[in-house]
Amino acid sequence: MNLDAAKTCIEAALQKLEIAIGEPVFNEWAIVEKSSLLRQGSGGQAKGWKLAEYGGSRKEAFIAEFSQDMAALKETLDPDNIQLGDFAFSHEGFGSGFDAHMCVGEAKLILFNNTEKNTDQITSNPKWTQAQIHFSNLLEAFIADPLV
Repeated sequence: MNLDAAKTCIEAALQKLEIAIGEPVFNEWAIVEKSSLLRQGSGGQAKGWKLAEYGGSRKEAFIAEFSQDMAALKETLDPDNIQLGDFAFSHEGFGSGFDAHMCVGEAKLILFNNTEKNTDQITSNPKWTQAQIHFSNLLEAFIADPLV
């Protein structure tokens, strides 16, 4: 899948999620890619991540917090051991933290966030159980046709 097709697929899935649950589930998303370039960081060199695409209303703030948020994500995701189809929800995420992520290609992730609610608040909606099929369908689309 190319980037344009991925954006269309993501937006369609998020719209279906919103309709199914009756409110926005994720109001921002980002496609990030593990950079093959080494960059200087504290404690030596480390492989980094780059932003490939952003969907949402706070791109500047997202970019400003990107490095810190990616560092925090490493506590729950081993970026050296992600496989196509891996996904997780963070029940601690709130505000600029990421509420969910999925691996959609080699060293490529989609990060999802709701800047107004945390994952516990979203999943407490009784409609969540039925609505999450749209998240699963999005993941299945990338498993069938990974982002390149």
